[in-house]
Amino acid sequence: MKDAAPGRRFTDITGELIEIGPERWRVLPASGTAVTVDAADVVAARPIPPKPTAFSEILELERHLAATWPAIETADLGGWVLRYSQGFSRRANSALALTAPEGGPDAAVAAVEAWYDARGARPLVALAGPVTKRLEADLASRGWEAEGAAAVMTKALEPVAYTGEARVVPEPCAAFLEQAGRGRPEVAARVFGAGPGRGYAEVWRDGSLAARGRGAIAGDTVAITNIGTLPQWRRQGLGAEVLHALEAWGAEHGARRAALQVETDNEAALAMYARQGYAERYRYAYRARPV
Repeated sequence: MKDAAPGRRFTDITGELIEIGPERWRVLPASGTAVTVDAADVVAARPIPPKPTAFSEILELERHLAATWPAIETADLGGWVLRYSQGFSRRANSALALTAPEGGPDAAVAAVEAWYDARGARPLVALAGPVTKRLEADLASRGWEAEGAAAVMTKALEPVAYTGEARVVPEPCAAFLEQAGRGRPEVAARVFGAGPGRGYAEVWRDGSLAARGRGAIAGDTVAITNIGTLPQWRRQGLGAEVLHALEAWGAEHGARRAALQVETDNEAALAMYARQGYAERYRYAYRARPV
């Protein structure tokens, strides 16, 4: 960009471009403090390929995301976490494998199968990060099938004053649980949780819950899930209202970043969140034992 200082013509800013508009650009450098630049001062811009996401960041994010979506029943398996919630969502009904299995893959897979078989559930393993690549290959060789690929996207947050239509409350209403509960509102209520660290954004129209979304905080991260709009109220920006309300709520409660999990075949959602300033950090998927 232009620099008015004597003897200098340009300065560089390197970082994540989190906003681009006709009047200003905003860049988030590695320091973590966003820099605002007048659009008229921008002389040139060049994309820099992102560095691979460090495994330490993947591990931290996965643990935060797991904490914000707690299963009804859990068990430790040598660093893995076995999760069961009566079939409500893959995340709450899968073994979270973030490290190499203790005792080798044969013993770990056998333990996973026995634990889920005892509950009448199909064995399912969630895989994210470079450490799990060998495990994924091993499960594939056993005939376990890939499903549920998703991208984890994050966005840096700053305290902002939200003045839109959505309101954030500390527990889900009955309409929220019916819409987001996938036919199991009573189980969803236990997984979603209520109270400190949980926020439920609502937009009501004509006596109906027109749009909704959930925020849950773990560490410095607010995980945003369950964004949805009733068909008759779509294409009116209500989903974005819910998103912005939860971002503001998360920042107010100490979160420095927001995280989303989006299925990779949902190209429209991936593009929409990218326009809202979210960047993909990594991808994960599941492996399920064949029926």
